[in-house]
Amino acid sequence: MSKKKNYWYVLVLSNEGPVFVTGTGEHNTAFWNKNEKPMEMDESCAKNMALGLLLNFHSGFAVCSPIELKTQPYFYDRGEWVWKWYSDKEDDNETDR
Repeated sequence: MSKKKNYWYVLVLSNEGPVFVTGTGEHNTAFWNKNEKPMEMDESCAKNMALGLLLNFHSGFAVCSPIELKTQPYFYDRGEWVWKWYSDKEDDNETDR
């Protein structure tokens, strides 16, 4: 029996943090839930889904992993992702960050 060498996933950068796609629906829709196991797929499907997400204004990336992923990339069950703007910025045109 041969062991699978690569596992493909799609990572979405959402408002709640980076989350892997967990399912698909009708009409080429994708779903991501930070509390569910990432959906493993083949390479071409992952790349096509990432492209489709990008074309629909979502940041999606095909990710290849040498091991099967059982959980999302962060411990979302222990806390939450918070986006916070820098408040100490002196000039709005500053790009050094």
